[in-house]
Amino acid sequence: MKKFTKNLLLLSGILLLAIPEAANALPNFARQTGKSCVACHAQNMPKLNAYGRHFVLSGYTIYDDQGETQSLVEGGDVPLGLPSVLNASVVLNARYIKTSQNLDANSTDVVGTQRGELQVLEGSGLYFGGRISDNVGGLVSLTGDPSDEYDVVFNGKAILSYEELNGYAGVSLYSTQTNGIFSGMENFNTGLNSPIRQFENANTTNAAQATGIGRGPATGVQAYYGDKNIFATIGLTIPSQNNEGIDAGDSLMPFGRITYNNTLGDDWNIMFGAYVFSGYVTASDDSFNATKIDASSKLVTISKEGYGIDLEASGSIADMMTMTTINIVMKNIVDVNPDIALESPSLQQTDNKASSIEFQINPITPLGIKVAYLNYVNNDDTATGKIGFVNPHDFNAYSLGLNYLLRQNILVNIEYGYVEPILNTMDSYSDFYISTALSF
Repeated sequence: MKKFTKNLLLLSGILLLAIPEAANALPNFARQTGKSCVACHAQNMPKLNAYGRHFVLSGYTIYDDQGETQSLVEGGDVPLGLPSVLNASVVLNARYIKTSQNLDANSTDVVGTQRGELQVLEGSGLYFGGRISDNVGGLVSLTGDPSDEYDVVFNGKAILSYEELNGYAGVSLYSTQTNGIFSGMENFNTGLNSPIRQFENANTTNAAQATGIGRGPATGVQAYYGDKNIFATIGLTIPSQNNEGIDAGDSLMPFGRITYNNTLGDDWNIMFGAYVFSGYVTASDDSFNATKIDASSKLVTISKEGYGIDLEASGSIADMMTMTTINIVMKNIVDVNPDIALESPSLQQTDNKASSIEFQINPITPLGIKVAYLNYVNNDDTATGKIGFVNPHDFNAYSLGLNYLLRQNILVNIEYGYVEPILNTMDSYSDFYISTALSF
């Protein structure tokens, strides 16, 4: 009990010092574990395999035998110190984006990516993470925002984790601007945690991302247990990172998630899961928009309610590795009172739902071929919406993608999507993405 208390105090101190997580395949974890990046990642990064999920559940604490941390104070009970390797990584991203869309649902010109846009720093960033002591780990990042909503995005989490019942039980304290309410601890590839998904253009390929459930700001705490078969978590969250003016005692949203995971035969793994959240927060509109509160700020109440199911299946077909993910958002209601447009992707006034299926096959280990289908429905005719965030119109989307791992730290990705709005005033349009990521 004494050791647990010390670790809990250490965890709290780390969260106060840590700026708030996103993750691609990070070489700092490879240096820490003594394993290559593909030991944790399935069919190209950032998708996680069984070992990668195990590593995340440990709170990023698994270490190579030669890389143990040492106590800063001789004879200290808590081995807090600098590891023999530097737990830092740099990820450089460059992408070209172009859409053929002429008008959005409100007949406003789309002038940016319609002409083609080259983004160099957006999505690039610095990452610090890994084991801090025997039972404490974390991840902190400072990145450019690919949505252009903010200049720089801060994300981070600190995790207290213990080996229990052939798995890990723990607590995650987290703060994120972009990765959503489930980002404190989520290790499947179905899009509930924004970084762990199959397509980069997730707005038209993944239901959790398209509805806003798997994205946006959040600050919270969640308790979890996970082993090779079960993952369960419950938590409390606030849908904001700038929490000035929020009454946390009266504004914590509960959420929960449970999955069952099992192997079939020699090389197939199947996961089925469900998730739910419900609650409200009252605060300044500028708190939700991550800006400074002043005399012009307005008091806003955000009510959120939603639930859904997801599935992940990975295995070999004709000696080629495949991965299929299904995400069905059965209900996602966001009520903004008074009804004003907020900046966050997860806080748009909406009553939406969506279903998606994504499939990838690797004819050879470094080459992935991906296809996806998404159906999106917004039942709220008054939704303000923003193209690229919560859409005020219904649509079907069909996507095709290729990714190629040139080296374990160089990934090239190409994606094409065709979107059919179910709205007579809007024409069908296409999106084209090409990107490369270098991690070191």
